[in-house]
Amino acid sequence: MTRLVALSAGILIALSFAAAPAVAAEGTPTYNERVGDILLDNCASCHRPNQVAPMSLLSYRDARPWARAIKAKVVSREMPPWFADPRFGEFSNDISLSDEEIETIVAWVDGGAPQGDGPAPEPPDFAAAGWSHPDGLDPDYVIEFPIAGKIDAEGENPNFNLFTPLPFDDVMRVSATEVRPGNYAVTHHITTGLVDLPPGTKLGRGPAWPGGPLVDYVPVEDPDADPEETDADDDAAVEEQSDEELEERRRARAGFGPYIPGVGARVVRDGQVREVRGDLFDYIIWNLHYQATGKPEVARPSIGAWFANDTDGKYQRTLSLREYTSENEQLVAPPPLTEEERRAANPDRQAGQGLNPLLAPIPPHDPNWTVTGIGAFRNDAVLHSLFLHMHVRGKDVTYVLTYPDGREEILLRVPNYAFDWQFEYDLVEPIRVPAGSTVKAIARYDNSRANRLNPAPHKEVYWSEQSWDDMFLANVKYTLEDEDTAGDN
Repeated sequence: MTRLVALSAGILIALSFAAAPAVAAEGTPTYNERVGDILLDNCASCHRPNQVAPMSLLSYRDARPWARAIKAKVVSREMPPWFADPRFGEFSNDISLSDEEIETIVAWVDGGAPQGDGPAPEPPDFAAAGWSHPDGLDPDYVIEFPIAGKIDAEGENPNFNLFTPLPFDDVMRVSATEVRPGNYAVTHHITTGLVDLPPGTKLGRGPAWPGGPLVDYVPVEDPDADPEETDADDDAAVEEQSDEELEERRRARAGFGPYIPGVGARVVRDGQVREVRGDLFDYIIWNLHYQATGKPEVARPSIGAWFANDTDGKYQRTLSLREYTSENEQLVAPPPLTEEERRAANPDRQAGQGLNPLLAPIPPHDPNWTVTGIGAFRNDAVLHSLFLHMHVRGKDVTYVLTYPDGREEILLRVPNYAFDWQFEYDLVEPIRVPAGSTVKAIARYDNSRANRLNPAPHKEVYWSEQSWDDMFLANVKYTLEDEDTAGDN
């Protein structure tokens, strides 16, 4: 799917505005005085070389040809993209413009977009290769996928998994990680994780998915495998591990994180660390999802990691908000269904996304289909950020924190969800939540004709991987109140 990013090509007429430098009339804002700082602070993270936006805005020379287009986009508040309702919560990654900043840009454009006198503002430091660490730092450690993938011009591409060896066998403590897609236009998402290969397999050449093209880096049968290893009972091995060991491995599987539109480097706060556990796992699993753009494409993703300067700190954890109700119906199977029966309840409605198998499809023409996810804190914790992933029927979402005494607080409301900009909303002030508190994500989907992005309002929408299907993946990031990593692996 071709993404609508930054300033649309439909307003290229702005190029005719670029002829000669304008002289500032008295009282007209200038680029050097004010406008340059606004653009650099709020736009340049995307509008720079090797990033998602189609043009750079790092200098007056870059920005002036696009002056009228910039005015149109900021007046409509289409750019910079930001979707949180300002009545609820304050977020450190808020790049929206104030009314005063918008008025300044309008006055600058209407006054001829002059550069002005004095020195031009210096652009922030950015990594030349396009990495998005907020301090402009190149990663300390880079893992490139060994080969470039080829994506056909037409057709449907399912999610598929490829595997590469994890190139270290110890604990890497990091302050930030980033997954770069290698090709923004064709990449729906990439998730990474840490795993071991299935018993009795090795990396080799095989189908990327059942019936798919032959590629390298897929698990294939190992004829030299030890029969005892091949016949090992994974369930028995799991039962031998303590709850603490199981939790440690579960947490470590998250690996380096995802790439999804709108998400760059995942940076922890001061006093926090994340760990990449090469001592527990031997391989990286790359879950890749590409979508045809109408022309042949090539993509080679990569991973960057920034080492933690202080390796003692609190672990950053993730609480998933699982689908609990939909249209006010609890998604809990009645007895006597077993877990296996629950997972198999509606296998045609989703494709391995970890969604609740009782989640019904969205009916045709429904403008307000609701799904609520909920997660509970078992320990005193500190809440740091909130995130939700939906597809093109996603309409809005509200996050509500409920304390053990019944008090409720709206943490975040996104009244106009945008598939092309899926932000993680980082709280300016972390919120301390006592054990027993819950967080709900209440999401609505619009499968009606009123949704201009809806490809088929007359059809049911299933929970699966393609953009014309939909998803509900909600989580919050937190740390435990009374935990640190000093001397702990």
